[in-house]
Amino acid sequence: MTEREEERLRHMKERLDDLPVPEEALSAAIQAGMQKGVRDRSRRKRQVRKMLWSVAAVAVLLVVFITSVRVSPVFAKAVSSLPGMSVIVKLIQFDKGMQAIIDNEYYEEIHVTGSDGAVTITLTGVIVDQSGMVVMYTIDSTTGLKDPAIGITELYTDGKLIEPQGIVFGNPADDGKLSNEQYINFNFADPLPPDTREFELKLSIRDTENHVFQLPFTIQKPIAEGELYDLNRVVTFEGQKVVIESVTVHPLKVAVRIKEDPDNTMDILQYEDLRIENSKGEIWSKTTNGMSGTWDEDGTKILFLQSSFFEQPDRMIFRMNRMQAIDKKEKLVVDTLSGEVIEVPSDGKLEVRKLTPTLVETKMKTGPRFGYGYLKEAVDAEGKVIDLSSSGYHEEGDYSYSDLSFKSGDYKNPITIHFFAYPNYIEGDVTVHLE
Repeated sequence: MTEREEERLRHMKERLDDLPVPEEALSAAIQAGMQKGVRDRSRRKRQVRKMLWSVAAVAVLLVVFITSVRVSPVFAKAVSSLPGMSVIVKLIQFDKGMQAIIDNEYYEEIHVTGSDGAVTITLTGVIVDQSGMVVMYTIDSTTGLKDPAIGITELYTDGKLIEPQGIVFGNPADDGKLSNEQYINFNFADPLPPDTREFELKLSIRDTENHVFQLPFTIQKPIAEGELYDLNRVVTFEGQKVVIESVTVHPLKVAVRIKEDPDNTMDILQYEDLRIENSKGEIWSKTTNGMSGTWDEDGTKILFLQSSFFEQPDRMIFRMNRMQAIDKKEKLVVDTLSGEVIEVPSDGKLEVRKLTPTLVETKMKTGPRFGYGYLKEAVDAEGKVIDLSSSGYHEEGDYSYSDLSFKSGDYKNPITIHFFAYPNYIEGDVTVHLE
């Protein structure tokens, strides 16, 4: 590969870093896995935490960059002796926190195997902190998997389910290979006690048969406790107030809790440039290898950054300057039965291209390199969220295209479609010293 080609790929990566929702090419199983944490918690009548997605960038990166962008020789040597190396490389390509985990030997090798005769699962390594766990594993098949999909992904300790805030995983390769490597990224709903050592992973893989595995394992390394910075800092962006409640630094990620003032006249959709900086100007930006964040039932958002846990700088600063926001009066309301477009935002950027009981297609003038699938969810006339079968997003020049496909037309019109992103920006200057 030429230097010019590498530079083009790196430029593409910069555009992909902030993609917050799955594209059509993303495996439906990844979406299902992420949604699973929310559905399970709802069934258990515990607090529901909804998820903000940012895995589309990962899907593209796994295809384009892992085989195209060189890893530095020093870093390649550091991971070359580790089991599940290819999975680790996928995780660390553009995540400084993951690189620091390997550099500081926080990654732990494990060797646990389960087999049903046709398929063998081997857990090769874990990274665990109070906020989550990344499990690396290999899948070996005697005949090669055909159209495989991950089913159950549950993690237990002391016989009790560790409630997930979200789960990100990739499906095994369907190319008939006898062996491949994968990972599962668990985000915990509640902090894991730091003295936890015993775990059990329950995993199922659906192929022509259903292969179910229960894999107990023990970690030896102590679980690092998160560093909590209580801030409760009120900041204002063009009249819109938000409270930066806290910043918690874990090895796997930095969690920023933000509460928006309910009296704001605008809905804040995306925090574009959250970051941590040190005194030398080095930046830890948003995560790109899993969820970009979640939010609680009370509206508090928890946004994830790459981790600075293993750094020992003389000064760490939390900063943000730009948000996407839209006036709360601006709505997208349609009747999918009659095909009527009842209401669209008044700026004229959005066009509804197609309406059927199971499909809404839209086009919006966003400018080039917008990078967001902008439709979030649809709510019917009775206030019920309509089940999605898929969502799609792509860009062409100055325009972006986003669609929602519903599982059925069994809902009451008209429906209101909420925005996940919108090309309208408010700006400010927030600088908070973490000390």
